[in-house]
Amino acid sequence: MVNKKGFTLIEVIVVMAVIGIMAAIAIPSIIARVPDYKLKGAARDVYSTLQRARTLAVKINGNSRVYFDVANNEYDLCDDWNTTTSSCDGNIQTVSFNNIGAGVGYGHGNAASAVGAGFDNEATYGGDDVVFGPRGLGDASGYVYLDHQKSTTTYAIGSLTSGSIRIYKWDGSAWE
Repeated sequence: MVNKKGFTLIEVIVVMAVIGIMAAIAIPSIIARVPDYKLKGAARDVYSTLQRARTLAVKINGNSRVYFDVANNEYDLCDDWNTTTSSCDGNIQTVSFNNIGAGVGYGHGNAASAVGAGFDNEATYGGDDVVFGPRGLGDASGYVYLDHQKSTTTYAIGSLTSGSIRIYKWDGSAWE
């Protein structure tokens, strides 16, 4: 009796055809979700930057500032903000949404209502910035709105004067 090991050519072709069909079905779905993943990542980055600014202010027993530059589609973090001279005495980190992926930026997309103040601007902080003090408190409450040109999802990321930082997602009818 001959012991045959391996696969026949027909078995290999059938397996490759099944894999090809599965890939053809899955890839369009994955590609359609990429804008949402990039937007969610950008929203989490803004949230993390606000958390970092608050923590840094407490750590250095000073002020830190996050400035939302809507016109240039970016935001800045200053970890030693001088409120007297309105200048940054420390390190500035600039994050550009253009580096995250095409289509991500400030905007409220399909959101019909604002979380805080109205949609006068995509950054509702007075002066488009928030300064956290040595006790972790913010100088203003506000939100920034992010959307993607190829997505119906919108995120609102903001803080209260208590220092609490929040992130919301528009579900099509309300903020969740």
